[in-house]
Amino acid sequence: MQYIITYSKARHWYVRLMSDMTLKLTIPHKKAGDKNFEKILIEKWLELIEKYKKRNIVKFETITKDYVIVFWEKINFSKINWDINKYLKEIFIIESTKYLDKYSSFLGINYNKLSVRKLKSKWGSCSHTNNISLNLNLIHLDKKFLEYVVVHEICHLKEKNHSKNFWNLVFTFYPDYKEIRKELKKISL
Repeated sequence: MQYIITYSKARHWYVRLMSDMTLKLTIPHKKAGDKNFEKILIEKWLELIEKYKKRNIVKFETITKDYVIVFWEKINFSKINWDINKYLKEIFIIESTKYLDKYSSFLGINYNKLSVRKLKSKWGSCSHTNNISLNLNLIHLDKKFLEYVVVHEICHLKEKNHSKNFWNLVFTFYPDYKEIRKELKKISL
């Protein structure tokens, strides 16, 4: 495996696996030249990569030349008479807004703004200013995944971290959240 080491003013080390499978290590200046430290980091990440490869990841095509998958259903392109990305985003905003409005009203807290885009590493996020961002790729999955992600992010309006109180709140709205989380971790689009 190839790896790149950079040094920074950061207090902590960071490791990223790049899309070309190159390992990028960012190490604090105080650890510069510590070959043993670098060796340990690389070994740990190689172990994690092997574990990741063994996970049972589900992959499927969401858009082909003939169809697009929208909330677990195949839609033929012949039924779509405009830009596919615009079409997907419009449907997604309509569906996600239903869940956002429903659960934010249950909590009695409003979200500020919804943004929808294709995210690489997460299904959703909630900012400290109560802006919610959702991954457009959720449109290709069963609606239960969208509902769970919305519940998760809406609960962050009240609890800004993943504390016990946060998970208890998620449980009140979505008791099956643990199973859904496991399923989401196995999906790669």
